[in-house]
Parts: sequence; structure tokens; C-alpha cells
Amino acid sequence: MQLKNNHHHHFTHKRPIHMPRKEDGMLFEVHPSPLKDKNGHNYVYVKPLSGLRYSFDDIEDYCHRNYALQTGELGRAFHVFMEAAKIWLADGYRLETPIGSFAPKIGLIGEKTCADTVNSRDVQLQGIEFVPSKEMMEKMRKWNRGFRCVRNPDTQALMADERHLLQALQRSLSANGGFTNVRSFMMHSALTYHSARKQLDDWCKGEHARLQRTKMGPTYIYTEV
Repeated sequence: MQLKNNHHHHFTHKRPIHMPRKEDGMLFEVHPSPLKDKNGHNYVYVKPLSGLRYSFDDIEDYCHRNYALQTGELGRAFHVFMEAAKIWLADGYRLETPIGSFAPKIGLIGEKTCADTVNSRDVQLQGIEFVPSKEMMEKMRKWNRGFRCVRNPDTQALMADERHLLQALQRSLSANGGFTNVRSFMMHSALTYHSARKQLDDWCKGEHARLQRTKMGPTYIYTEV
């Protein structure tokens, strides 16, 4: 921004220009990754602020108020889509929609090193992969108003705080009816995914282990010993 020339100079020094604090844009966190550079420093990565979410009821209400959809219309459309999509996804098809494409994700039960030993009993469904469409990405980029950094808690400090970790574990166990998983513990402890998994696995080790780990489908659950 250029300042207009002032012919009546009352100051002998320049005032510092303070940029206004950014008050919009996507909130994000910065976390250390397990990967390190040649000097032993952890690389960092960014992710949207944890805990930001809208329920489907919120989305449906917004569409009703702003796009003239009848109450329940969006929910019925999603329900019909799920009923139709299950038929083709279950047979391995990729489904292309205006917002993006959906495809089944499969994996092996256990580890294999020889293709000839793999049979149908070794394969399981692991989820659904979503790839946003070009149109969806363009709409999001046009609407995006930049980014704002949130100074998230120091992961190393949290990992060193045993009281905090145990309280987070109990909250997570209570919220899930007596078991937890990495994502739930991650949310309650404010740890990164990698650190949350490491802590849960550490509690499963040793003669006096606090937790036991059980594989449930593509993921693990943790229960108290």
C-alpha cells in the first residue's frame, strides 16, 4: 500500500507499519513427523485443525436454508446413493460422481511374499477410497481464503506428561465403552497420529502391560489388561 505524499512533515522518523492480524482462512496445525533430515532434525507437516466438523444435520439444515432443499431431501438422496453404490462397489467398480470418484479399497490379511500363495480367503475389504473431482477442487480453491496457523501443543511435552496421557486414555476408554483406538486416543490427548499409536503400543509392552492390542478388521483396538 502506498502512502500519499504529505507536504507538512511533523515527524522526523518513520512509523512502523503493522499488518492487520489475519482473521479468516483455514486453521491448521504444524506437527513433527518421524522422518528426519541429515542433521537429525524432524521434518514437519501440516494438517487442518483437529476437531473441526459439521454433523450431517448441520449440513442438511444449511442446504435447506440456503439452497431451497426440502427438509430431509438431502438425507434421502444420500440414502438412495448408498443403496445403489453398494451394489457396484461390492463388485469392485469405481463410481464417478460430480464431487469425485469412489472405489473399494482391499488388502491382504497378514503378510505375503509370494503372489502364487494368495487366494480369495487372504483378501479383505479395508474401506472406500475417495478422489475429489477437478470441479470440486476448483470450487474449494476459489472459496479458500488462505490459512491461519494454530500453535498446537508441544508433542514432546505431552508425551512426557504421564498424568495427561493417563487421563486422556481414561477419557478415550469411557467414550468408546471400554476400548480405544489410535484416532480416539489422538483426539483426547492432542497427540499426533504417530505419537498416539506409539504411546498405545508402549502400554502393551512389558510384564506389567496396561493395555492389550487386538486386530479388528483393518485396524487395532486397545483394551485394559
